[in-house]
Amino acid sequence: MSASASTTNPVACTAKAAHSATSFSVARMMGLTTAATMLGGQGELAEALGIQPRSLRAKFSAERGVSSADLRSAADALDRQAKRIMAHAEKLRAEAAAG
Repeated sequence: MSASASTTNPVACTAKAAHSATSFSVARMMGLTTAATMLGGQGELAEALGIQPRSLRAKFSAERGVSSADLRSAADALDRQAKRIMAHAEKLRAEAAAG
């Protein structure tokens, strides 16, 4: 084996690292799809992920992987939405009790 064959290609390593940081699993893609529905649409989810809607569509179509950071960001957005829903439900209960 030649010396050049045993050296590591930094571009290939970067590509492998980027690929291993994301996953193309159906469960992850469906999880994002469900999150988009619960948040009110793909635009809202894309905003929560800090990406353009086009990039989100690429994740849904498996052109790009779904990273753990994507899942955490979606979960955080759902948590924020849940808090807003709970606060509104409490306001409705208070209004019902008052009148």
